[in-house]
Amino acid sequence: MRQGLAFVYCVVAVLAACKTDAPTANTPDDAPAPAPAPVTDREGIPVSTPAAEGISDSALQVLIANASTERSEGVVILRNGKVVYENYFGRIDAPIMAMSASKSFVGLAFGFLLADRKLASLDEPVVKQLPTFADADPRKASITYRHLLSHTSGLDPTRDMGDIEAKAIVSRTLFAPGTGWQYNNAGVDLLALLAGRLAGKPMDQYLNEKLFFPMGINNVSWVRDLHGVPLGAGEMRIRPLDLAKVGQAILDGGQWQGKQVIPLDWMAASAAASTTFAPEYGLLWWRLVNYTAIGITSDLLTQWRSMGAPDSTMAKLQPLVSESYTAPSAYYAAMAARLTPAEYTAFMKWLGATNHMPYFRVLGTTPSLGISAQGWLGQYLTIFPEKQLVAVRMRRALAEDYTSPTEQFGYRAFSSNVFRLVP
Repeated sequence: MRQGLAFVYCVVAVLAACKTDAPTANTPDDAPAPAPAPVTDREGIPVSTPAAEGISDSALQVLIANASTERSEGVVILRNGKVVYENYFGRIDAPIMAMSASKSFVGLAFGFLLADRKLASLDEPVVKQLPTFADADPRKASITYRHLLSHTSGLDPTRDMGDIEAKAIVSRTLFAPGTGWQYNNAGVDLLALLAGRLAGKPMDQYLNEKLFFPMGINNVSWVRDLHGVPLGAGEMRIRPLDLAKVGQAILDGGQWQGKQVIPLDWMAASAAASTTFAPEYGLLWWRLVNYTAIGITSDLLTQWRSMGAPDSTMAKLQPLVSESYTAPSAYYAAMAARLTPAEYTAFMKWLGATNHMPYFRVLGTTPSLGISAQGWLGQYLTIFPEKQLVAVRMRRALAEDYTSPTEQFGYRAFSSNVFRLVP
């Protein structure tokens, strides 16, 4: 899920009430019941109050109101390593499909594979694990794990959720590997297959053993293809609170309750810009930045052409390659000025019909404030290290989500709302 010019972040929570002591025989019938004992622990995480941890009450009320309006079903907020807010909005505390936030966990699997020396380098070609991978398209021989982790492989992003391996073998490239950026679901599904090959066991089992079980998280599950390969691009089910726990471990340098559960160097690599084509993206993690400049680059024009954009339209947009824009409105106005109304309408319709084809290149950003795993429907795991904030927001799909032409109730302001929680 690609965001626009603002960051995107996430949050969660409301704490369960404790049992009160039953009245004794010496307690008068009309005596007030004793106050419930305060909750001090939530599955190994200390519990505190928003005020005690420096959370702005007004900002929290804005977040809660927006979360309710956006039909959230799970919001959890951790501050200073403590649960300060948890709310399931009348629904049960149960696993929810993380959608594309699942991708970040595929990335974590590769951190473990490198640490376990099951993979020597992200720059190894994928064809070493799949010998027939490049038979349908010789350009695929140069695709590496890094290309797939950074969405620069050029592989056709169309998914086949029934047989990941067969789809990967017959797929062709849309642009030369390493020469462009395109958000790629099929590429992450392929990474899940490759992770299992390298680990010698299915990726989900490997992640359970390396990450989830050591953290006491025992109910994560994945949808699988016909051969038992987890669908890495978006089909992991996890509780909001458990998602927040992983976020806290990442914030704490990969440690959970004194144990190193995530390789520290992997998270540093994941949080850094992975390519100049998309400085807002790391290795299957979004970087929480604001865009300071956007525009058209020569490589983007080449990418558009390779996908079938009209040569006449590309020729008219060529002069914009040397320009940059600080606002989307100015960028789109410049495009419209170069094209006839019919050409502009047709081109924008074409872009919208493609599979995550970029509308522009990000030419500049502010420094990153944190990282975020994000998915369709507004699934967020957002981490702001300097503010000691971890926030999760999730919801389940509705029937209309699959028929609406645009995303509904995606709570796009979530990360911004989380950022404002700590002045």
